[in-house]
Amino acid sequence: MNIYNSLIVELPEDIKKAMYFGDYEKALELMDIYMDRNIPHILKNRIQYEKDRIRRLKEDYIYTFDEAFELASKKIKGFTKDELEKMKDEKYADWIYIDGEVKFIHSFLKNIIKVNTDLKNRVVNSDDDNKDSQLVGKTIDEIIENGEKKYFIHLKTGIRLKKEQARVGEKVRVHIPIPRNAQQIKNIKIHSTSHKPKFISPENHLQRTIYFEEKVQGEEIFTVEYSYENHIKYNVLDPKKVSNIQPTFYTEEWLPHIRFTPILKELAKEIIGQETNPLIKARKIYDYITKNIQYSFMPQYATITNIPEYCASNLKGDCGVQALLFITLCRIVNIPARWQSGLYSSPYYLGCHDWAEFYIEPYGWLFADPSHGGGALRNRDKKRWNFFFGNLDPFRMVANSEVNYDFTPMKNHYRYDPFDNQVGEIEYEDRFLSEHEYETILEPIEIKEL
Repeated sequence: MNIYNSLIVELPEDIKKAMYFGDYEKALELMDIYMDRNIPHILKNRIQYEKDRIRRLKEDYIYTFDEAFELASKKIKGFTKDELEKMKDEKYADWIYIDGEVKFIHSFLKNIIKVNTDLKNRVVNSDDDNKDSQLVGKTIDEIIENGEKKYFIHLKTGIRLKKEQARVGEKVRVHIPIPRNAQQIKNIKIHSTSHKPKFISPENHLQRTIYFEEKVQGEEIFTVEYSYENHIKYNVLDPKKVSNIQPTFYTEEWLPHIRFTPILKELAKEIIGQETNPLIKARKIYDYITKNIQYSFMPQYATITNIPEYCASNLKGDCGVQALLFITLCRIVNIPARWQSGLYSSPYYLGCHDWAEFYIEPYGWLFADPSHGGGALRNRDKKRWNFFFGNLDPFRMVANSEVNYDFTPMKNHYRYDPFDNQVGEIEYEDRFLSEHEYETILEPIEIKEL
């Protein structure tokens, strides 16, 4: 059984109590006791996974209240401890208990500055660059006016193993994401690699990678240089043209995260009401997420046991969390929906991003980007908000069209991100490496309109 599917199982009560308080030493002690008992194999897998989850939580939540306040007060003019308490209570500053003490996530300050627009004018030395936003706005206008847009994108991506993590003479196994077949992706070409690849996944692999296997010589660098074209056509959507017959593919559960739990089924019911038109139903789901879910940088996805339910219960989440809630709610109401992710790759910004596709006859597969739509709504840009339901900009590299899907060849150990793959994975014979043990290489070579 896939160990990640064990996330559907609840932990024993005493372990959960220790976890809530952040008493991880006690939790680990209790876990060892349970592992020696005659319990179902799936529960043993769940407990084993929880041990790794504790390690990840300690990696992500690192600042005490006083440390967090000191960082924030240096970056935000006149920032007070009462404001930090408010940020904490209003979900701008994510936190957990560790040994009974509040600890803030490493990205809390970045999140406060990004999401809380009231603080924008108080940020010291703001590095906010509006060029990318202006380009996207101009591009959307042109797509709407002309009906299409095409871009040629040439990137170099990879992983640099940090010197202190280099075990000279030992073998490392490296997977780096590369473009896959998708409705908007054409003419994929691999131009060069740092090492001779052992395997390149076929273009239709649902989480496509290029795979290297080498003995470490020193501060090892693994890279791939590739190009592709992104072809976007504008979809003008009319509920009156929607067919009475709709497909049923991509409407099933996909464990452990795409689960039709009671709260999500009830939420879907409340959002949809008596509506029967699938296009309007999808729009209602999009509107609910963009109006109610607060953008938030997240801990490692591997620390969240049910991502869509987390989003629905906490009313917060980043691009992937929001996209997966959209997908799950669509599937619950029998609208086919699936994942897309990889890189956002414009001339002014290159970084990770996730979004969704949903299927409506007679239009076929359509796009939805709730986080970009929500950001547009937050900035009172209704044109952009409407655009990201049904349409997408051309600044995307698609590496993944499914979540929780195995690489080829498979990894020997846990993945750093078992959910998705945007920057790559690296492992030794005895363990996988975490994000802080290597550096991500994302370099634009050429990005131009065709």
